[in-house]
Amino acid sequence: MKKKTFCAKHLKCSRTLESPIENIDMNNETITEPELIDNLGNQSVKKMMLVQGENGKFSIRVQLSWKGGDLLLETQRKTPRVWSSLDRLVKHINSKYGKVPIIELQLME
Repeated sequence: MKKKTFCAKHLKCSRTLESPIENIDMNNETITEPELIDNLGNQSVKKMMLVQGENGKFSIRVQLSWKGGDLLLETQRKTPRVWSSLDRLVKHINSKYGKVPIIELQLME
């Protein structure tokens, strides 16, 4: 499965050939929204990735400066937090998180 990437404004782009939210072990590769907000306040978030899954919905993955790998944003019910619309996801980021580091957008072909 291939992904295409899209660049706009301050978005950093890259190409990736892996699926973002398939076969996720929700135990140690996730971050909750309060944890994300806390890490953003501490400026320990290196990069946020907005990833489109095979179902067309978007999720957020985060890279922290003190922890290796990507962390998937999860809900309180321990499921991936997804948005059907990229517009609504961007509004959520602007209203909840304020100033964020580099954002990478990964779209499915």
